[in-house]
Amino acid sequence: MDEVDGMSAGDRGGVADLIASIKISKIPIICICNDRYSQKLKNLVNYCLMLNFRKPTKQQMGKRLMEIAKKEGIQAQENAMEELAERVHGDIRMALNHLQYMSLSQSVVKYDDIKERLNSSSKDEDISPFTAVDKLFGFNGGRLRMDERMDFGMSDPDLVPLIIQENYINYRPNTIGKDESGVKRMNALARAAESIADGDLVNVQIRRYRQWQLSQAACFASSIVPAALMHGNREILEAGERNFNRFGGWLGKYSTTNKNRRLLEDVHSHILASQQANLDRDALRLDYLTLILRELTDPLKKMSKDEAVQKVVEFMDTYSLSQEDFDTIVEVSKFKGHPSPMDGIQPAVKSALTKAYKQGSSSRVVRAADLINIPGMKKPLKKRVAAILEPVEESLPEENGLASAEDDEDGSSDAENNGACSPFPRNKHKKSGRCLFVWLMCQALG
Repeated sequence: MDEVDGMSAGDRGGVADLIASIKISKIPIICICNDRYSQKLKNLVNYCLMLNFRKPTKQQMGKRLMEIAKKEGIQAQENAMEELAERVHGDIRMALNHLQYMSLSQSVVKYDDIKERLNSSSKDEDISPFTAVDKLFGFNGGRLRMDERMDFGMSDPDLVPLIIQENYINYRPNTIGKDESGVKRMNALARAAESIADGDLVNVQIRRYRQWQLSQAACFASSIVPAALMHGNREILEAGERNFNRFGGWLGKYSTTNKNRRLLEDVHSHILASQQANLDRDALRLDYLTLILRELTDPLKKMSKDEAVQKVVEFMDTYSLSQEDFDTIVEVSKFKGHPSPMDGIQPAVKSALTKAYKQGSSSRVVRAADLINIPGMKKPLKKRVAAILEPVEESLPEENGLASAEDDEDGSSDAENNGACSPFPRNKHKKSGRCLFVWLMCQALG
């Protein structure tokens, strides 16, 4: 079974059926794959004996090609066969095809013959983004032809520019000569940074407006020009740094930004649901979050345990903050080089806070509803809308039934006076709670 790592592309259940055949087969089944660590083979490898094969070196392959040429009556130079092996990147079948074609017109194969023939018909090589960056930034990177540089840059047009942007400042160009003051290197860095910025502008046109014909221009500005300016020896800039190209850090920062934005949106919707503040998300992050964090953590550090826990829980109830919101505010407020906001709080106080908040969860539930259908609107909202769930019916005493009914009537009259939408339909038979729509985000309604 060849190419088993690509079996699930169009064959649903193919791997499972192959595993079933392996279990009952009385003869060996050989499974061949290119990527042994593919997730598609996670179950199959448990029923196989792993045998790893390495690509032969050019010396091994050249020696074998010399034996074949001798048996076929061809006089071949050893360095020519090694050059042929290197140009085909270990593909023995392609090497034999070239050798057979050349034997039709000549009986002696020299190094120059191989080099001339394979200049226009060499095998394409699948290289990793790190290998492409190493070759572009290498000491001999200035000797590469323009088509070779373009091939390296276009091998992965997304990752290669990111890796170059992450590592170009670590290289000392070999084209600047003596530079004791470092001015020449700084000029090269400035020109490389400007070219990377130009590449970002072109990449925006490609991604946003689908101008794919600009791909080579983006590759030229983002990869080829910075590498041409900065290729040379790599240096470390701080003690303890490992001297190899780092992966692009932008991807991790972008993922963290999206995560924090999503969590902050939940906190924002809960605070709006509490009706204690009417603010947008930017104002919450820039102006309010520091004050809220202070109200949540300072009592836990300075006051007695019971008093601090009671005060913090009351504050969280006032602003409809959940435990997840507490963690979000602490996480977003962490900065590199600064102590954590939770430093100085005893573990016993943290446990007491969690226990006290959970004890009151039966009478206070705050959630964020996604894409709620609102009466009178044809399309659901794309932004999150805050909603508050009333206390669980089991936790309410029976004698408070009349008071609850009066409160419901007051709430409905207030909603009508404020022009809000009608409350959600209530199901009195469910004991999990009744949902009351109390406030809508002004931005969400437009």
